Amino acid sequence: MKNRSFIIGLSALFVANIIWGLMAPLVKGLLNMEVMSGLTLSVIRTLGCVVLFWIISICTPDRLIKKEPIRRKDFPLLFIGGVIFIIGTQTLSNMGAQYTYAVDASVCCSTTPIFTLILGAIFYYHKFPPLMKILGVLMGMCGVMIFILDTADNPAMHVSNAFLGDLLCVLSQVCGAVYLVFFVRIAGRYSPFTLMKWLYTFALIAILPFTYGDIISIEWTKLSGEAIFDLTYIVLLGSFAGYMLISFAQRSVTPTIIAMCNYIQPVTAAIYAILIGMAVVTGANLIATALIFIGVWLVQQNSAHLQDEKQ
Repeated sequence: MKNRSFIIGLSALFVANIIWGLMAPLVKGLLNMEVMSGLTLSVIRTLGCVVLFWIISICTPDRLIKKEPIRRKDFPLLFIGGVIFIIGTQTLSNMGAQYTYAVDASVCCSTTPIFTLILGAIFYYHKFPPLMKILGVLMGMCGVMIFILDTADNPAMHVSNAFLGDLLCVLSQVCGAVYLVFFVRIAGRYSPFTLMKWLYTFALIAILPFTYGDIISIEWTKLSGEAIFDLTYIVLLGSFAGYMLISFAQRSVTPTIIAMCNYIQPVTAAIYAILIGMAVVTGANLIATALIFIGVWLVQQNSAHLQDEKQ
């Protein structure tokens, strides 16, 4: 039974990362159609997830999804967490994808562990991080700098400002790291479903008043079939199903395996983007990707094994 649970959890993990890997080129393709901006797409993703989370929460029996009450003192923290984690990571990554290559965006968005270690070392750790972790951070940052500084604009591929796009994608991961470092306690108090439901809800409350005009100005009837497909995929699979699959996988798969499977995303994005002519592989891209992958792997090793032992 335990092996079966592990296989099911691992399968959910693979599917989630493939979904997210395919999402990067689809986000880029949708933004290339110029039917909406990266900011508007982020609001639509957030709104779609809020609707889905609350429908499932209301309609699903307690034995399947536990109805957890939220402590009153946790509401302000959840609001701030939603702004940082959902709006910060999602909006900045979407805006970054609007300006840069899909593959660059996907690789840059795999650097969260590097920034998590840096922030943790600055604010929490009482001793210097191990040498291998420091080496991982340096390698990862070198890879990021290569992406940001070496990537050239390409109007033919709708890459208008690769430097800005890569920088925004990296900043989105800094927001993710801030959430992981400073909101770890509240994340442990609630189930992943409850946590994500409230984070998305508060994120929507925070961003909708500033973007309402952009949403109603979209001419939905003029959206092409491809745009509707991309948007449906991004909201339903990339923004909702992916999180649910990861939450399901966490029950039976160790953090080490979850961390290592993150590499499926940029690989999937690269293969798909190349196949549809949205990306061209260069030597600098390969070197930067290798540096980031090895750097993230070195950073994750010690922390992941400690988590595994606790389980």
